[in-house]
Amino acid sequence: DFSLFVMSVGMFMGYVVYTYPDYTAQLTKIRAQQESLLAVVYITIYMRVNPILENAIYFATQHLAGPLGKDLKYCLWLVETEHAPSIEDAFNRIIPLWVKRNNDFVQALLTIHSVKLQARKEDQERIMDKALNTILDKTYTKMKHFSHDLTTPVLLLHTFGMMLPLIGLIAFPMMSVFMADSVRMSYLFFGYIIVLPALLLFFTRRIISKRPGAFTVPDISNNPFLPPKGKYLLTFRNRNYLIPVLPVAICSGVIVMLPGIIRMLAVTIPLLYSSALNNTIPAVEYELSAMFITVTIPVGLAVGLGIYFYGMSAQRLKVRNSIIEIDSDLGDSLFKLSNQFSENIPIEVAIENFIKEYEMLKLKKRSIFRFFSDVYNRMQDEGVSFEDASFDKKRGLLLIYPSTLLKEIVWIISEGAKKGAVTLHRVTTQISVYLENTKKIRELIYDLLTETASSINIQAKFFSPFLAGLVGSLTLIIVKTLHQMSQKLQDIMKLVSSGGAVQDNFFFDFINFAKITPPTVFQVLVGIYMVETVVLLSILSNGVQNGFDNVSRDITISKNLLYSTIVYILVTIIGAMMLNLLVETGAASVDIT
Repeated sequence: DFSLFVMSVGMFMGYVVYTYPDYTAQLTKIRAQQESLLAVVYITIYMRVNPILENAIYFATQHLAGPLGKDLKYCLWLVETEHAPSIEDAFNRIIPLWVKRNNDFVQALLTIHSVKLQARKEDQERIMDKALNTILDKTYTKMKHFSHDLTTPVLLLHTFGMMLPLIGLIAFPMMSVFMADSVRMSYLFFGYIIVLPALLLFFTRRIISKRPGAFTVPDISNNPFLPPKGKYLLTFRNRNYLIPVLPVAICSGVIVMLPGIIRMLAVTIPLLYSSALNNTIPAVEYELSAMFITVTIPVGLAVGLGIYFYGMSAQRLKVRNSIIEIDSDLGDSLFKLSNQFSENIPIEVAIENFIKEYEMLKLKKRSIFRFFSDVYNRMQDEGVSFEDASFDKKRGLLLIYPSTLLKEIVWIISEGAKKGAVTLHRVTTQISVYLENTKKIRELIYDLLTETASSINIQAKFFSPFLAGLVGSLTLIIVKTLHQMSQKLQDIMKLVSSGGAVQDNFFFDFINFAKITPPTVFQVLVGIYMVETVVLLSILSNGVQNGFDNVSRDITISKNLLYSTIVYILVTIIGAMMLNLLVETGAASVDIT
């Protein structure tokens, strides 16, 4: 067995090593594709104000930290160090690599490059519109194909990797009854708790890696108001405390597990040892109370993991959602603001009118309203300019609203205001159209993927815990029924023999209850596997919908663990009680006399 295991692991690791370069290259392509859309947006936004390609690329690279951002910085470095006579020559050196990674970006960049050949402002704007629309359409097409191709892998992974192994556990009690000497519980624990989840995680990540790049994950790494990673900021009596998440999660999980752990160490394990020596029946392990106590072990594991993932990202989620909300509202709010600039009024008056319009529309809770309201108040109270109120290194309001896109839009407004209201109106109007088109594509992509992601979440919240609770309850009832049947049959044989001697082990030679895996131990296995399944399904759901967004992944895992644990507990308790009632009623109705 050990040799077979070593061979299997070796073959699997060989496959992992063989496919690792392609897998890593695919991840690089995805991250480059995610950046390409933002790169084109930043470049076209900048060139509305100042149509110089080199400056636009520098503007874009300030907020692109992935492979495409590094490539663009490399091109600028070539020009700056005179290794390339122009930005076009630098592009020619790296375009063959871009063609392999993301040909759509190359087409958009070549389209943008042709702007400098156009003398008329209208022709320049038409070319930039075409560049952005091209990459938006190509991104939507890729996501549509990914959505269509996703159904079969997800179905196979969930059915054959998660549901069928869980259903197969129903047959294990019967196997352990009639093949007690051949079936080893240690193999089952190792296979279901370690090997199978590891394989599922491997294939889940491979499925997620095929997701085309669409939009980058909100960057909250430099937010000064968030606690360090692994800490939770607790405010109590106007004092702040940094609570380490991992120790709290471990302690909470162990506390919940404690009754089950004590029960296993004090009763189950010694009972299994004595039954193996004395060939006795561990009848106490068939009681409902024993099963309900051991349920605390998988529940404690779920509680610990839920607290850990929630504590890691709960406070970051608020900032992330605020950034997404701001980016979503920027197109419409910028269009409203541009209408104010059309009347050739100062920027302070335009912002004041914008605030009044949002108040009239009852949109005071939106983050974009709070930003412009805070900027206006700062300008009125302290007499500073719009630029200083936003960009001051110590007290600038963009420190509180850490949206990269908002920062660039505010910069565009500041620069455009220096060129007059007419230029500012034209630039902000066109940028608002860009942003609205980007928002539409984002919503279309969300519609494509939300059905698949919702289906996976339902499986994690309901189907997996329901099936796990049912399997655990059936295991208890099956073994308990066989146990009671053996006792009844022994009594019948005594009556048939007219009081003659009947061998005590008459039925134990056929069914060795001393070697059957107790339902309490089996319940621990099923529960732990259920928790692992929920975590894997949550990772898959978030990966399909949000890509490699760790904040949304952690929150998805914590929420699904909460719902699934509740379902698992209810199904286990209700199912076991109802099935046990049926067994007890049936046993009581049998009169062997």
